[in-house]
Amino acid sequence: KMEEERLHFHEMGLDDRVLKALADLGWSQPTLIQEKAIPLALEGKDLLARARTGSGKTAAYAIPLIQRILTSKQTVREQAVRALVLVPTKELGQQVQSMIRQLTAYCSRDVRVADISGKADISAQKPILMEKPDIVVSTPSRVQAHINGQNLQLQSSLEMLVIDEADLLFSFGFEADLKSLLCHLPKIYQAFLMSATLNDDVQALKELVLHNPVMLKLQGSQLPDSSQLQQYSVRCEEEDKFLLIYTLLKLGLVQGKSLLFVRDVDRCYRLKLFLEQFSIPACVLNSELPIHSRCHIITQFNQGFYNYIIATDEQGLENPARCSQKTQEKGKKKKNSRKKGKDKEYGVSRGIDFHNVCNVINFDFPASVESYIHRVGRCAENYYCVTLPRLFSDSTHDSVLKPYGFKMEEIEGFRYRCRDAMRSVTKQAVKEARLKEIKQELLNSEKLKTYFEDNPRDLQLLRHDKDLHPAVIKPHLKNVPDYLIPTALKSLVNPLKRRKKKKNKAGGVMLSSFKVRSVIY
Repeated sequence: KMEEERLHFHEMGLDDRVLKALADLGWSQPTLIQEKAIPLALEGKDLLARARTGSGKTAAYAIPLIQRILTSKQTVREQAVRALVLVPTKELGQQVQSMIRQLTAYCSRDVRVADISGKADISAQKPILMEKPDIVVSTPSRVQAHINGQNLQLQSSLEMLVIDEADLLFSFGFEADLKSLLCHLPKIYQAFLMSATLNDDVQALKELVLHNPVMLKLQGSQLPDSSQLQQYSVRCEEEDKFLLIYTLLKLGLVQGKSLLFVRDVDRCYRLKLFLEQFSIPACVLNSELPIHSRCHIITQFNQGFYNYIIATDEQGLENPARCSQKTQEKGKKKKNSRKKGKDKEYGVSRGIDFHNVCNVINFDFPASVESYIHRVGRCAENYYCVTLPRLFSDSTHDSVLKPYGFKMEEIEGFRYRCRDAMRSVTKQAVKEARLKEIKQELLNSEKLKTYFEDNPRDLQLLRHDKDLHPAVIKPHLKNVPDYLIPTALKSLVNPLKRRKKKKNKAGGVMLSSFKVRSVIY
């Protein structure tokens, strides 16, 4: 009965070209946020929508933007910037542009979109804005820079404003830019605030940009139910973390595309170098890498070129207020050094759309409950993941987090191998690995940018999960002798080895029909 009452896309009065694009995407019916938000937006209402990561927020505002522009162009022929989408990170900016282009596949001449959030020079982006794209996607700082440079004029033409991941904008340092650019907008426009949480910053933004908004609180920032997401925990010491991750990945006990979260960038490379010792390829999503490299890593992961991404939340960016006073003081001392290397408009656990993630492995504790929710919510659409217990010690979550039924004594025979590998992963090796990859990615991103534009097929061949090899690789660690495989696991490992011979078109391992598990330490 409830299914019969659900509103479908074809009942929303959308343009046939938009409906055709939705059909190509395989979207048979809207998600909850899309079902509620799109009709209200088409009525001209301002919206404040709270929905968890992966709920379809982008399309919930993109479809009304496109529809309103198509309707407007039936009577108004003048080309102008009619919609502005503000995002906290460059990666999310590129992702939003990609989504809008998919939705406008059959009306791209009538609805043009431009993402100007990247690191290109302001002058290089001026020609794009001179063409007056219908939708501009960007970070607040880049929009403000173009307004100051008189490349972008919004006061007479803007009809719609979207602030995506609104709860991150202030904490990413965009408060001044945002307040400044709001002064350059017309007095009347339709506005959407999309957020995973409704914190004080979002309430402040609500007062600044919304007029009598409709509030949609859909599922809040809570996690999906157990039919979509299975959560497990493992309590173990530091050395045991590396022992367990080696066993899970090398023996194929965890299958499919996986996100491995650690606490900082050094830790990312430490884990990558450790896995290299056993010929387990993984790539690092690092804020110090060029934006083109980061976006290319995400794209190739989504296309199935590799199965493991090691990432960090960039602790302190999501909710600086939660940092201790000591951490804040330490951050002030290191402010200048961070400014040179890391990109403040970067975040992994929020906003980025990783496709078909089977597992989220929290190798290190998340910085906050919110961070945990955004991390593990990524795999809820497909299989199920394993997570960490200390964040959920209250009674409401006791039934959610289950112990991961894994006996550490069964894999004790692998410990000497892990210790052998860890001896090669020194601080100096980690430092050299970071420098090597940054140099390598800078070369790929800058010097070869033009070449790759002319030769897109060669770009597809560029991989980011190659060995860095600053640590000594011991050949004997590559293979796992049968006598070391625990008896209890042999029935699982051997079929998995045979199954690995079957490759899909993207080069990944074919997934079996059983659900996949992932672990948190």
